[in-house]
Amino acid sequence: MQEETALMKKEIQDLRTNARIFQLSKCTACTFTLDLPAVHFMCMHSFHLRCLGDNEKECPECAPEIRSVLDTKRNLEQNAKDHELFFQQVRSSKDGFSVIAEYFGKGILSKTAIKPPELSDLESLGGAIYGLVFVTCFSVSSGSSVL
Repeated sequence: MQEETALMKKEIQDLRTNARIFQLSKCTACTFTLDLPAVHFMCMHSFHLRCLGDNEKECPECAPEIRSVLDTKRNLEQNAKDHELFFQQVRSSKDGFSVIAEYFGKGILSKTAIKPPELSDLESLGGAIYGLVFVTCFSVSSGSSVL
């Protein structure tokens, strides 16, 4: 878990400080050769603009997984607010410590009384990693692609 977190932090730092090169030659949706205008997501999926929905701000390939993670997090946070359920799980478990450790490990319990981040803050973090969109436009005069 700590290794995974360290890798994610490194990836976030890398996204903030280094350029990303998009070299996909086929549209993820239709698998035809990618031509312009094209939309490139930070998860490295690329699409023809025409293959995306009108208001598509996140990668259609990655969005279901991200929503699932956010829903799980939301459910866990809701369960954390239900103190009775938490204590019932601790009491009914053979190893109550493992239940507590699981809650801490998932970031549901905190060591201080500081208010946890809002779900919208977490969603914006997910968007920062997977929802960024770059639309490439073709410049006829220079013959080059511009991000």
